[in-house]
Order: sequence, then structure tokens, then C-alpha cells
Amino acid sequence: MRRPSRALLTLAAVVAFAASGTATATAAPHAQPASMAAEFGTVPAAATATTIGDIYPAKWRNVPQDSVVDDWNMYNRECVSWAAFNIARHGESANNYGDAKYWDDNARNQGYRVDNTPTVGSIAQTDNGRYGHVAIVDSIHGGTITVEDYNWTGDGHYLVHDVSTSSFRYIHFYD
Repeated sequence: MRRPSRALLTLAAVVAFAASGTATATAAPHAQPASMAAEFGTVPAAATATTIGDIYPAKWRNVPQDSVVDDWNMYNRECVSWAAFNIARHGESANNYGDAKYWDDNARNQGYRVDNTPTVGSIAQTDNGRYGHVAIVDSIHGGTITVEDYNWTGDGHYLVHDVSTSSFRYIHFYD
């Protein structure tokens, strides 16, 4: 989940002004939650034996969120950067996939299977929220999955947590 730049917000205001034809423009109040965790109401899960762990490279983990661009053209400590890093570890690429809400479409266009069936190692993807979200499926427990991701709580940190399987679609890069 990437934050919009000030320039993008300014451009949106200019477009709204031009479309309205008036000298004042008011922004609609956002109903966006502060984080995906707030939207889904989840809490951290207990770590399991199959958990990958926070192996995200220090050059992206140990600097402020969104302060550098990673090898896949994504901002650091975001869910997309974490997922792209792990996909690359398996010899596949999500280079330039953009915001998480576009990952399912981009993956389909690249010939990857996208469906509603989670498998260990698949990418859980949702269009919910302003930017969507992606995470790595760690384990499956009936109607819930344990995932690993970055920025679920909006603070740019790594987290292992449980979510409902029905809340996501699944991208199969290497399974």
C-alpha cells in the first residue's frame, strides 16, 4: 500500500476544480481505514514452523518506509516490495506490477494462474483499500490462512497474521 504523493493529490484537486467549473472544490471525506488491519479486523497470528520470517533485505528494511525504490521498482517496506522480493527468490518476477490492486490482472496477463484457492506459497491479493494488498500464504487452516506481509497495519513493518480465505484471490507464481 503506497501513499499518494503531494503532486498527485494536487493534480487530483486541479482536475476536480476543472471538472466542477467553480472557484471552490471540496474533497469528499475518505471512508478509508487507516490500515488493512483496521479494515479486516485482524490480529497477529502465532508464528508456525513453516513461517518464512522477516528475511527482507536490510537495505530496504532498515531505512524509513517509502524512502527507497527496490529492485522491482516498488517502494520499500510495502506489501508489494515484500511479495516481489519473495517471488524473485523463486526465480519468477513481479517487476513493475504496481499497486497491489493490479497484481491479479498483471499476473493473468503474464500467464500466471489466479483463482480462489489458496496454496502454501501463493500470493494472497485483494483490491480492497486504496492500493489493495498482497501477502504470502504461509499455511491454510480451513476457512483461514496465515500470511506474512509488510505494511498490513500501515506502519511499514513485517507481520504474520490470520485472514479469511474468502477475503482474497490467489496468484500462483510458482506452485
